[in-house]
Amino acid sequence: MEVTTVVRRESPRIVRMSVRGDLDATNADLLRAAFEAAIADGHARLEADLADVTFCSLAGLTVLLGARRALGDRLVVLAAPPGVRRLLSVLHMPGALGEAQ
Repeated sequence: MEVTTVVRRESPRIVRMSVRGDLDATNADLLRAAFEAAIADGHARLEADLADVTFCSLAGLTVLLGARRALGDRLVVLAAPPGVRRLLSVLHMPGALGEAQ
């Protein structure tokens, strides 16, 4: 998994994190650390772009749900792939990530 962080020029308090590849137990802590670093840097809003996530295990989903629980509306999930949405549906948690349309 690779996480790329870009601070938006029009608003330096908004950071977009693009996640690429498999998000699973072997690397979920890397995403958690990236979220924590962005929060520590004082960003008011985090955008997690999941368009390039090819697989998401329960460990990856746990990190995303934990970030959503901690940040509330300050975390916006963009382009959650069908597999992530399906996993949320199976867990009876549709909409739990507050995905932007």
